[in-house]
Amino acid sequence: MENFSIIIPAFNEEKGIAEVIRRCKKICSKGDEIIVVDDGSTDSTAQIAKREGAIVVSHKQNKGKAFALKTGFNKAKNEVVVTIDADCTYPPEAIPRMMRELENADLVVGTRFRRMWPKDLAWHRVLANKIGALFASVLLQRKVTDVTTGLRAFRKKVLQEMPEIKAKGLDFEAEFTARAITKGLRYKEVKIVAEMRKGNSTLSFFKHLWLFFKAVLRGKFK
Repeated sequence: MENFSIIIPAFNEEKGIAEVIRRCKKICSKGDEIIVVDDGSTDSTAQIAKREGAIVVSHKQNKGKAFALKTGFNKAKNEVVVTIDADCTYPPEAIPRMMRELENADLVVGTRFRRMWPKDLAWHRVLANKIGALFASVLLQRKVTDVTTGLRAFRKKVLQEMPEIKAKGLDFEAEFTARAITKGLRYKEVKIVAEMRKGNSTLSFFKHLWLFFKAVLRGKFK
């Protein structure tokens, strides 16, 4: 299995970052790396991440999730990158399975929504994602069950082969998915079980649903 770089964007995630790093370390081998991009946090996120042994890159001001991810991509030494959120909602234990699937795919994502209603996710997060996924599936003519999942594995060349992603925040993943499918890249979903979030969510139902719609449209047509 190829070496990979795990990128964890984090903004005020002191409640979950330690657990995420510890669980990621358990599935890492020699040559793998864990990079935490501290996106202008005002709590102890960066200090905890350093204490847990992650490589930490800090932004002085909050620039948004998309910018944090791009910082991580530039920092990563390995060609294969894995993204995961810092709030404990995604299982790092799924990464080895995703890496195996990457042998025959260009973009592998962990989907939280193969069943009707994941019990450990807030209703507004589930509803926003299900509506966004339905919209993406119709527009892209390809079944997408989790358009905004933050658990992804791909090679950096995938980003280099597609038009630049314009998203600024939580809409990064939706635009990324739309661009990848539109370009004809091999897209694969792996079922995961969503876990209870640690810390406060910044997702607003109507605001982010509209952002997801625009991101998918942008990824399809621009």
